Amino acid sequence: MSAVAHASLWSRLRSIPVEYPFAFGVVFSGFKTSFSDLLVQKVVEQKEWKDVDWKRNAAFATFGFVYLGGVQYAIYVPFFSRIFPTAKTFPGKPWRQKIKDFRGMFESGAQVFLDQCVHHPLMYFPAFYCTKELVMKQEPDLVACLKEYQGNMKEDLLALWKIWVPATMANFAFMPLWARIPTVATTSLVWTCILSAMRGGDVTHGEDMAGGAVTGATLEMIEEGFGTLFTDPVELEADKSHVMITAAGVDRLGLVAHLSRAVSDANG
Repeated sequence: MSAVAHASLWSRLRSIPVEYPFAFGVVFSGFKTSFSDLLVQKVVEQKEWKDVDWKRNAAFATFGFVYLGGVQYAIYVPFFSRIFPTAKTFPGKPWRQKIKDFRGMFESGAQVFLDQCVHHPLMYFPAFYCTKELVMKQEPDLVACLKEYQGNMKEDLLALWKIWVPATMANFAFMPLWARIPTVATTSLVWTCILSAMRGGDVTHGEDMAGGAVTGATLEMIEEGFGTLFTDPVELEADKSHVMITAAGVDRLGLVAHLSRAVSDANG
């Protein structure tokens, strides 16, 4: 293939998201969500390919196609651009014009507020919790899962805002309308990749990570991972032997004391 043909093909591919933003956003979000769940199943839960739950994967992919791609597109693009006229023009302005465009900055902030303080608490999280309940539980109870969300709401929203307020500010201030959904999907995928890399093999928290959402539980896992990453190594005495004990499973009172006593009784 000639260089001209390559350039023509690349130009055509680049124009697809711009010409078909809704379809591109739906497909991108669906495949992203499917890949995110597969990442959790393979890396975190450490399943073999034969053990991958493809029904669960398809369910999360459907949530990605329908809600993350379709519903969020309807909110972020036609709805926001209708009630906030500068949504179309503000992202394309250079910095010097942006800082002088007070209406554009206000409307950009208003979009972030509606997304983070209305859309996510009242629409996204209930839909996500219900989807996870239907996918992960053999006997789903939607009333119980919504009560669980109610109990987790404070932690989930605080975690959400730590990550998504700055990400959404950047998205609405700098990305053209067609790129809003792909930007959200890419940010979510990066979050899932970091979480999976830090918690690989943590099968006890696989359910919390399913779906790849930013929640109080997943943010705590990330913070623990970074805390471990930047913790100074323990200084060991070179003239003595050492053993490291790890455990996974349900905790119980006195377990650490029992293990410490056993090591001490063995002259450890």
